[in-house]
Amino acid sequence: MSFAPIDILYIVLSFCVLWISAALFWFIWQAAQILRNVNVAVDEAREKMDKIESAISAIRNRFDSMVSPMGIVMEGLKRVMEYAIEKRETKRGRK
Repeated sequence: MSFAPIDILYIVLSFCVLWISAALFWFIWQAAQILRNVNVAVDEAREKMDKIESAISAIRNRFDSMVSPMGIVMEGLKRVMEYAIEKRETKRGRK
């Protein structure tokens, strides 16, 4: 059995197509792995941002809950000071 030059050419071309398809598959696989890693990183970043957001919200809520009674206390202190100043002026006015 002898091979004609065209038969050898077809065999070589078929091996070339095989290697090109293997290389193409490998490149696609690597691109998919990179995209998967990016997706995992984005998911982790999103989770961390959610944790940071919830922590900031908790701090803000605590601050708001502490500040609202302080407004009432400050208003009371303001009235006490006004009353003390008024009493002081009335004592000075009597002398």
